[in-house]
Amino acid sequence: MGWARWCSIRYRSQRGQAVVELAFQIPLLILILAGAIQLARVFYTYHALETAVRGGARLLAASTNVNFCNSAADTTISGATNVITYGNIQGAGTPVVQNTACDGTCLHDLIQIMGERLDASSGTVSPCRCGTRNADDCDISMGGRRPDFVVVNLGTGYPLQFPFAFLSLATPNLKVSVRMPVTGD
Repeated sequence: MGWARWCSIRYRSQRGQAVVELAFQIPLLILILAGAIQLARVFYTYHALETAVRGGARLLAASTNVNFCNSAADTTISGATNVITYGNIQGAGTPVVQNTACDGTCLHDLIQIMGERLDASSGTVSPCRCGTRNADDCDISMGGRRPDFVVVNLGTGYPLQFPFAFLSLATPNLKVSVRMPVTGD
């Protein structure tokens, strides 16, 4: 058998080997690509939620006469939750973050807003007291004063599902929290 014939046979057998190797590598590459896309989606969603929560906290921090003790009746707090959920004070349009597991009303229900006060003597930050008719109280309807910080968070976290076909993966909860100094008043 001649040299040219031997090289031709060897080359054809290597071509078959390359096809088999490629057949094994393609599913692995697709899995890595899908994982990278989902990881990017997690970071994008977290960033969008953090930006929305920061916008709502900024609105509350710059507003005057916000009653953190009666958040259901305070229009500024409802406007801030609308800013976090929909991106506008009116609460109209599509939610900032859309998800099959949690629509806009779910995000609206997750939002927790509270005031915090800095104790100058100890340097610790603690939640504001409500309903005690004390000057250190945060209830402005009872003569209290504004808090030093406003904290806005998503409570238990925003559930984010991964849409993999025929797979049931754990749903991570994106926990976003922002503390901002109150500058209103």
